[in-house]
Amino acid sequence: MGVETASGRPVGALLAGRTAVITAAAGSGIGFATARRFVEQGARVLISDRHEGRLTKAVDEMQRLTGSRP
Repeated sequence: MGVETASGRPVGALLAGRTAVITAAAGSGIGFATARRFVEQGARVLISDRHEGRLTKAVDEMQRLTGSRP
C-alpha cells in the first residue's frame, strides 16, 4: 500500500483526472516546472508558449522526464 494524502489520493496522483492549462512561457522556467509537476501528479496538461522552438523542446523534455506527452 502506498502513501496517501489527507484526501485519500495516492501521493503522485493529487491531480489525477484533472486538466490544467499552462499559458505564457510554458516552454521554460516556472511555466515548464509547473507543467512538469502537474503531469507528475497525474494531470492532463496543455501548454502554450509564444516561441514554437521552445515549446517543442519543452514537450520533448516533458516526455523524456515523465513518459507523458503534454
